[in-house]
Amino acid sequence: MNFEGFRLNSESTLVKIVLLCILIAAGVLVLRNLGHSGITYWDEGFHAVVARNLTKHPLKFTLYDQPWLPYDYKGWGENHIWLHKPPVGMWTIWISHLIFGINTFALRLPSAISLGVTTWLTFRIASDLFDKRAGLIAAFLQAFNPFLFESIHGYRYSDHIDIALLLWVQVSCWFLLRAIRTGKRKNYILSGVAMGVAYLSKSYLALITFGIALVVWAVSWYTGRSNTARKIKISDVGLQLLAAIATVAPWVIYCLIYYRKEFLWEHKRVLDHLNTDVESWGASWDRPLFDYMPLFYPVFYVALVAAVLCLIVVLFKRWELAELFVLAWGIGVIVPHTLAQTKTPSATMIAVPPLLICFAAIISRAWQRRDWIYTSIWVAGMLAITVITGGRTLVKSRDQFDGLKRFAPFIETNFWIVEQLIGFGVLLTIFAGVYMLVRHRNLQRWIWLGIRTTALIIALFYAGRYVHAAYKVTERNSQVPLYETSGQRLQREMPENACFFLDDERVGAHFDLMYYADRSTYQIYNKHRKEGPRDFKSQAEIARKAGAIPYLFSVKETVYNYPLFIEGRVDIGNGKMQQYRVFEITETE
Repeated sequence: MNFEGFRLNSESTLVKIVLLCILIAAGVLVLRNLGHSGITYWDEGFHAVVARNLTKHPLKFTLYDQPWLPYDYKGWGENHIWLHKPPVGMWTIWISHLIFGINTFALRLPSAISLGVTTWLTFRIASDLFDKRAGLIAAFLQAFNPFLFESIHGYRYSDHIDIALLLWVQVSCWFLLRAIRTGKRKNYILSGVAMGVAYLSKSYLALITFGIALVVWAVSWYTGRSNTARKIKISDVGLQLLAAIATVAPWVIYCLIYYRKEFLWEHKRVLDHLNTDVESWGASWDRPLFDYMPLFYPVFYVALVAAVLCLIVVLFKRWELAELFVLAWGIGVIVPHTLAQTKTPSATMIAVPPLLICFAAIISRAWQRRDWIYTSIWVAGMLAITVITGGRTLVKSRDQFDGLKRFAPFIETNFWIVEQLIGFGVLLTIFAGVYMLVRHRNLQRWIWLGIRTTALIIALFYAGRYVHAAYKVTERNSQVPLYETSGQRLQREMPENACFFLDDERVGAHFDLMYYADRSTYQIYNKHRKEGPRDFKSQAEIARKAGAIPYLFSVKETVYNYPLFIEGRVDIGNGKMQQYRVFEITETE
């Protein structure tokens, strides 16, 4: 009887069951309150309106579908043709809108589905590079990542655009890994196609896969180690790049033919991120590592950093493909972002899978190999983040350090990260000393079993906090019923050439009304308007001459000397009602 085959089949079945449980649990949780009606101004509001407009013309990307007021094509906040982001993410939302209708559940559902797919891809990549235990740990950490949950629910400076980039980068990396393992050119082509789709999700960040291929080829060529990458050739890397260019080319040609000035301007602004402070996102070199990235890995950030640093040491000793692939991926994302002058919170999101895989690999090796080195790294990391307080970034505003000339202001602000890393180093040294004392004694086995058990208990505690952080995201359930209810009424009762001026001072409220009412809306009061409140009276005349019928949508109790067109009251929860009024702005008061 083949007991070995039976055992392997049982293990494989168990792995599939655990992975399925992770995917189902994360899927159920992320769908909780996914369709909350609050649309976040940065950046979800823009993408929601553009994707809605795509239901009328899939190849014409517009923000203000009917631009009744003059606009500058360089100003993406009030533009007509909107090419500030590439098309794939918004095409995905457009398809969701076609299937499920115009609502916020359809707006966010593609991101929720992508979470499941990226989790599965993380499992496959980690399992291929390391082992299935590492794959399950990494999949769990990605499936319940609180920052990804916030992006999916639209609460961060990111939404489906960044999630789509993450998805297609992982698809590209998966095919690249298969290509390196098998040497089949079709996998290089598929990796390049996926890289092209990733580029069409969020531009040049997608080139990380090309960078990984170059690094693997260069290391293989330089070291002469056949076990690093047996079959990769420079021609294969070129084939991958050509496939990506062929995928991107139709969209670029289309834009250059029909929307040349908008496309070239937005392309320039993308490149400006390297050496220009774009939209006040400029920051010192240390912000990604000491402000943004702790948001991606709450609770255990320093333990993860310690694991990555240790795998770098392992890489230089052995030059194995597993460490090389994930480190080229993670470092290849972080270093360019650190060097660029403009730094945004979501730009390192595509480094989440490889860094989680690094952390998972350390834990897996600590148990599978019963190796004191990996065990010491794991337990030292767990103890460091437990003993030394910290774990949350203290910088609240992106403009807080504008103009600050210190060398590393974010290290100074979040010095707890340095303290925990020092604590990790001290603890690792202590464990090394303990090993030297007991390595030839019978106590060694029991000591290291106790240490691993301690690390496991601490890790399970933090895993619970990690999942709870994701749960708290879904608990927010941000609701703005005023515009959801009134917008649907306005869409039914107002003429298609209606142009609204909105007196709601909440930043981005006009996008809520635009999304639900499908009518161009201009906000009167907006703190981002350098010129102050909008002169809606004179601009109403401009809109009228352009063919619009101007209306004032009011949520205030201000007395306006215009004929009342529509009024209503909306239940906004907690027993409260909110009144809204729509006035027609006539030519004379």
